[in-house]
Amino acid sequence: MSRNKKDKTDQEEQISSFLGKFAAYFESDTTAEYDDFEAESEFERLTISDYVEPYTPENVVDRIERLQQIAASIEGKIITDVDNHQIPTDKEFSIDYKNSLNPSQFLAATTLKGSILVIAGAGSGKTRTITYRLSYMIESGIPPESILLLTFTRKAAHEMVKRSSQLLKNKAVDRVMRGTYHAFSNHILRKYAKIIGLPANFTIIDTIDSQDIIDLIRNELNFTKKSRAFPRKSRVQNIISKSRNCNVPITHILEREYTALLEFEQELISIADVYKKYKRGNHILDYDDLMEILRDALRDNLQFRRKVQRDFQYVMVDEFQDTNVVQKEIVDLIAKKSRNLMIVGDDAQSIYAFRGANFENILTFPAIYPECKVIKLEQNYRSNQDILNFTNNIVKNAKIGYQKRLFSTNQNQWKPIICKFYDQEEEADFIADKIMELREKDISLDQVAVLYRNTFHGNFIQAALLQRSIPYVVVGGIKFVERRHVKDIIAYLRLVLNPLDAVSWNRILKMIPGIGKVTASKIVDEIAKNRGKIDFSNFEKRKYGSALTDLQNALNKAANPNIPIASKVDILRKYYTPLLKVKEDDYEKRMKDVEVLYTLACKYENLEKFLSDFALDPPSTKFQDQVRPLIDESEDKPVTLSTIHSAKGLEWYTVFVPHLIDGVFPSSRSLSNIDDMEEERRLFYVACSRAKEQLYLTLPSYVYSWDQTYTMPSRFLIEVEKEYYRVEEEGG
Repeated sequence: MSRNKKDKTDQEEQISSFLGKFAAYFESDTTAEYDDFEAESEFERLTISDYVEPYTPENVVDRIERLQQIAASIEGKIITDVDNHQIPTDKEFSIDYKNSLNPSQFLAATTLKGSILVIAGAGSGKTRTITYRLSYMIESGIPPESILLLTFTRKAAHEMVKRSSQLLKNKAVDRVMRGTYHAFSNHILRKYAKIIGLPANFTIIDTIDSQDIIDLIRNELNFTKKSRAFPRKSRVQNIISKSRNCNVPITHILEREYTALLEFEQELISIADVYKKYKRGNHILDYDDLMEILRDALRDNLQFRRKVQRDFQYVMVDEFQDTNVVQKEIVDLIAKKSRNLMIVGDDAQSIYAFRGANFENILTFPAIYPECKVIKLEQNYRSNQDILNFTNNIVKNAKIGYQKRLFSTNQNQWKPIICKFYDQEEEADFIADKIMELREKDISLDQVAVLYRNTFHGNFIQAALLQRSIPYVVVGGIKFVERRHVKDIIAYLRLVLNPLDAVSWNRILKMIPGIGKVTASKIVDEIAKNRGKIDFSNFEKRKYGSALTDLQNALNKAANPNIPIASKVDILRKYYTPLLKVKEDDYEKRMKDVEVLYTLACKYENLEKFLSDFALDPPSTKFQDQVRPLIDESEDKPVTLSTIHSAKGLEWYTVFVPHLIDGVFPSSRSLSNIDDMEEERRLFYVACSRAKEQLYLTLPSYVYSWDQTYTMPSRFLIEVEKEYYRVEEEGG
C-alpha cells in the first residue's frame, strides 16, 4: 500500500471509530450516559491510537531497529559499583572526591582510562562532574597540556576550568586545551600550517562576511535577475553551510527542507563552487572550513594526525548529542590511538538537527567503541519528583534512545497542570494572569518562563503581557512589535492616523521598486506641501507611478472613519502581501504575524489606542489598564519568553509551554517523518524539563495555521500516562 493511501485509510478509520463512539452515546437509552460522554475529559477519552503515526519507510524501520539494539546493548556496559572502584592510595588528593559527588558522578570523574559514555540526564550535574574530573586528572599526574576539552560555548569551557582551578587552588588546569570546536581548529591549523600546506596567515570570516561574499557572487553571476525572487544571501549561506555540516549534497538539503527552492538548484551549486574557489584564492576560511580542513588533514595526513594524537592523549567532549558528522569524525581521529575518550551528553536533549547536529552520534558510540564503559547520571538537582515523573514518561515514549529514569530528593508535590482554552487570546490571558498571581506570591518574574515551539506562538502572550505592563525579555527571536513585517503594517496604520508622519512614509515608500532614499524624500515633501493629503498624481508618469496609485488607494480606503480598525488592517494586509511575497521566500510564515495583528485589532475601537499599545517601545507602565495592578519595571526583572531551542541548559521556578495542539507542537511538518517527529518529542522534553517546581501546559481549542485548522491536543500530552498530570478544563 502506498504511503498516501495508507495515511488516508488510517484517517478514515479514526474518523469512523470516533463517529461510531459518538453515535453510540446518542443511541443510549439514558441521557446520563451522554452526559458522562460530555463530562469526560478529552485527555481521558483520547488515546495515541487516535493519531496518525508518521509513515516510516522500510529502510528507516531497519535503521531504528539497529539503533534500538545498540541502545539496549549498553545495559551490560553500565558501571555502578562504587565500593569496588578504587582510586590510587599512593597519591594524596586535596579534594574528597567520593564525598563531594554522588556515586555516579564519582565514577565518571575518577574513571580515566579507556572510552567512556556518560549519559547525563537533564539537571544531573554534568558540569560539576566534568569540573571535578579535570581536577582529578591533574591531581593524578596527567599533564594538563595533554588534555583536550571540547564544548559548544566558550562560556561553558571557561566555567569548567575556572571552577576546577578554584577547587585545586592552583593554575595548573589553565594549561588544559579547551574551547569550542572552531577555536580548537583555528589553534591547531595555525600551529601545524606548514605540515598540512595551509598558509599560516589565513583569514577567518564570520557568517555575515560569508553572506556578503555569496551576495557578491550571485550578483556577478546575474542570478538575482530572475523572474522570481532569488533566495536571499542569508538563505543561500545557510543552505551551503548545512550541506557541508551534514556531509550531504545541496540537492539533498533542498529536497528535504527547501522544496520551494529546487528550481534554483543548479544556481546554488554554482554559487557554492565559486564561493569555495574565491576563499581558496584569497586565503580565507569560514567556520565550516575550519571543521572540514581539520577533519581532512587528520584523516589524510599521517604526520599531522600523529602529532595531534601525541599532543592530546585524553579527550573530553561535552554535549556530544549536538555534534555534527564532521565534528564527530574529528573527535574519533584524535582519540583513535589512545582511546582515552569521554563523551558526555543526553540523547533526549538532541534538538539541533536544523543546524546539522546528528542524533545518531551519541547512539552509535557503543558500536564504534565496543569496549566502552557506560555511566548514567540520573539524580536530578533541578526539578521536583512530580515533574520528573512527567518528563520520564515523555522519554519512555521515544522510539529510539537510551532508557533513563531521573529521580530527585525534592519531593515537593506539584503535578504538571494541563489547561485548555477557547482560543489563543484566552490562553494568553490565563498565562499573563497566572504570572501576576505568582508575583503576588513573591515568585520573582525572572523565575518565570514561557517556552514555545516557534516565535509566532508568543505573539498573543506578548500582547497580554504588554496590556498588564509585565516586563519581559524575548530570547531566541525578535519581539513581535519589532519584526519588520509587523513594523511595516504599523507604519501604514500610523499614516492612516497621521499622513504627515515622515518616518513612516520613508519606511513604506522604499518598499516600492524604483523608489530610493532621494525619491522618497521628494514624495514626502510633496505630501507635506499638500498638508497631508495623499495625492500622487504628480508622479503618475514615473515608472513607479502605478505602484504609488495602488498605495494611495489602499491608504485612502483604510482611512475611512466608518470602518472598524480590524477592517483597516485587513485592507492594508491585502495591499502589503504582494510586496512581501516579492521580497521574502517565507512570506507566508511572516503573514502569520500580520494575522495575529488583525486578531488583536478586533478588540480595539480606537486606532490611536491600538497604536499606543503596540508602539515600538519596550514594555512600560504607560499601558493604561487600571483594573490590573501596574508593575514598576525598576522593581522587577523581566519574565523570559523564549523558543525552546534557546532555553536549553536553563531553568526556572515556573514554566509555561503554550500552543500544545497537534500540528503546531509537534509541527505539522514533522507529522510525515519519524525522525522529525522524534526530534519534536525531544524538544517537548527539553521544554518541560526546564521547570523546577511548577509546569503549566496550555492549549487553545483550535489554531488556524497554513490554511488548516488544528484542533486535537498534542499527541505528546495524550501519550503521557494520566497519573502524572492533572487537567484544569478552561483553565480551572
